[in-house]
Amino acid sequence: MRAMRTTACEGLVLTVALLLAGCGGGAQVGEQRVCSAETFKPNYVPQLERLLYWERFPVTVYFERDANYSEYYRTLALQGFDQWVEATGSVVRYRLVDSPDGAQIKVSFKPDMRNGLTTYTFYPSNGRMVNAKIEIGVQGNNPIDIRSISAHEFGHAIGIGGHSTNPDDMMYPNFVSDTPLKITQSDLNTVKTAYCNYFIGRSRVAPPPTEETPIEMTIECPASP
Repeated sequence: MRAMRTTACEGLVLTVALLLAGCGGGAQVGEQRVCSAETFKPNYVPQLERLLYWERFPVTVYFERDANYSEYYRTLALQGFDQWVEATGSVVRYRLVDSPDGAQIKVSFKPDMRNGLTTYTFYPSNGRMVNAKIEIGVQGNNPIDIRSISAHEFGHAIGIGGHSTNPDDMMYPNFVSDTPLKITQSDLNTVKTAYCNYFIGRSRVAPPPTEETPIEMTIECPASP
């Protein structure tokens, strides 16, 4: 175990009654992908509660202009997000918008947190995402940690519904303060499994019926000890 390890994210918090009926709820991993877990290896797809996806990129991102917002924090967060853009060869990409109206991902900063939290809304039949909200802890004002937390939470916001069990992976639920998190091949392959229609040209199934109601889930990151 690494020294000075801090809890980054652990446990899925179900936020709608529909999901409370069953552990995990929603679509199962095998129902959300057009690739199997064998397509891109190594990965940690089998360890996830679910693997979600956006219908197309770029996704629109809005930073909440509340009392906790600063350009400094925004810059650090974008540096974290850009790790995924670079790792996927710009398959995963985003576009900043100046209004919350219509933004697919909303981002805010929390001075009373050292970790992060991501809430996403998706269709349970196939895992297609509707929107996501990222909360980034900035307690301690450590730029390395803020950048790492931002990258980790963006991984959730682009569809990684769970965590890796490998401490070397970006999406491991804990991190070492002052140690930059980096996207590993397993992290990348997990995202490629969600978006393999971009990487190997396979088609997705038809969109869900219009009467289906999206459901919401939160991956909560508890306060650090």
